[in-house]
Amino acid sequence: MDKTRCKIELGNNRFVQATEWNDEIRIDVREWELKDEKLIPTKKGISLPLHRWKLLVDNFEFLDQALTEKRVYQSHLGGNVYASVQIKSVCLDLRQHWLPPNNTEIVPTKKGICLRPAEYVKLKDVASVIGDFVPELCSIVPCPYSSDHQNQLGFFRCSECNPDHFTEW
Repeated sequence: MDKTRCKIELGNNRFVQATEWNDEIRIDVREWELKDEKLIPTKKGISLPLHRWKLLVDNFEFLDQALTEKRVYQSHLGGNVYASVQIKSVCLDLRQHWLPPNNTEIVPTKKGICLRPAEYVKLKDVASVIGDFVPELCSIVPCPYSSDHQNQLGFFRCSECNPDHFTEW
């Protein structure tokens, strides 16, 4: 059973929500739709564990800069989830990617959401409010910041940072 800690509207029936689900706290950025006079979540969105949410928040400055300069920027949040800005784009794309067989480059999937400028601004504005409802965020250290990731070997051994090429050494 899930327990919603907070749900904040970003606009256009899109919400950011902190939820406890299967003994894990997750931050969902998702579009909802009105069905039978009730808002229900759609598949359009992304669910982030706390360490990926923290990496997203830590990247706001770089994402802002890329949006301002209308240039490409992509940040790996872990587990093949990326926050990205495309050239001449005004939107932030939060999306799961995957590596097709016999391919050398990952490609985006349908699992994710593209936030319009006003929605992204609101997401940034409410990030600290989410921290009020999820105090566990204070103790989260995303794996790229951990001591075992201070060299390439640590990165290559990490199934979160290197999911497509992870091998147990």
